[in-house]
Amino acid sequence: MWRHSSSHSTRQTGELEANVRQLQTERQQAKQELDEVKKEIKSEKLEAAKTEAKAALMAKVGSLLGSGRLKELEADNRTLQGEVAARDESIELLQKQMERQQEEHSRQLMELQAKYRREMADKEAAHQEEVSFLKSIIQKAKKWFPLFQELVYMEKFCLKVGFNERQTATLISGKPLFYEGELYSEEHRRKFTTEEAGFQVVKDPKDKSKLALAINGQVIGEWFKEQFGRLFSSVKRTVEPLRRGKGMGL
Repeated sequence: MWRHSSSHSTRQTGELEANVRQLQTERQQAKQELDEVKKEIKSEKLEAAKTEAKAALMAKVGSLLGSGRLKELEADNRTLQGEVAARDESIELLQKQMERQQEEHSRQLMELQAKYRREMADKEAAHQEEVSFLKSIIQKAKKWFPLFQELVYMEKFCLKVGFNERQTATLISGKPLFYEGELYSEEHRRKFTTEEAGFQVVKDPKDKSKLALAINGQVIGEWFKEQFGRLFSSVKRTVEPLRRGKGMGL
């Protein structure tokens, strides 16, 4: 919108300036002719016909010098200059408005950032307070319930062996659990399969201050060792005949 208006105003201004220059040239020429006529009249070298012609020329020159067209063009030029000034003023006002909006946006952004930092700091402080409170509860629980820490270890152990959360919760509560399936031994880094058997968390027979997971009354660590021993013996019985047969072939 502004570009079109600026182009139109520039074109009109150029045309008006060209017209003004042309009229000023004609005016200058007319002045020169007038001066020459005055000189000729003063020297009385003109005849009557020439005097009339010069008088007509002077009238024409006078008409040009007092032409309303020139005044009209000057008025139009002043109007265009006023429009250009108004346009420049509008642009300046718009720029100031944009600057104010940018300043307001920056201020609001800084306020939001400060608010966010305050909220995050408050949340962090509340979190640290909650963590500190939970730590104090854990310390008291360890003091009041000597087997509390053991129950925490046993929960992790049951989940690692292969029980789901519901089954683990049953075992941690001290209730028996009947289970059939695979059990993972971290010591042997493999799974062993069991038929339906009874599992329960009991006090470790070797250390009453600790807990152990029992399968059919046997500590599961010992059960894992027995299963691994049976597997090793089975593999050994399979491999040895093959070795002897290979030796006989040699």
